Amino acid sequence: MKITDDNINTASAVVYTACAALAAVVLFGVATAADYNWVARIGGAGWVFLLLMVILMPIVPSLLRGRVSQETSESSIAEEVVLEKLVKDLVCGMEIDPASAAGSSEYEGQKYYFCNLNCKKSFDAEPEKYAKK
Repeated sequence: MKITDDNINTASAVVYTACAALAAVVLFGVATAADYNWVARIGGAGWVFLLLMVILMPIVPSLLRGRVSQETSESSIAEEVVLEKLVKDLVCGMEIDPASAAGSSEYEGQKYYFCNLNCKKSFDAEPEKYAKK
């Protein structure tokens, strides 16, 4: 599940509840191995669960919000970098990444990139028509 702004509250509740439940189960197992009576086992596990819920409830959502905002800013930076690298196919007008272009041609010292070979063929047939755009 990808954590977004829309589901961050649900994800936070799942995380801090799971952590508290896991700690309670571990304490119950340790108390069982140490041969404590049932009241001590159940009572100790219950207290650990409740205390961790109180402690983790304000901490986990803020940590997840920080993570989501960091991922959002990183992805927007990555999108800006990608947008800066895009060039326009002069024949069809499509924006393409030069690294994944289907072909390229040089005309008057300038390199042009194309989304498919048909656009490249059209450009090669009449480069002055498209280069003027």
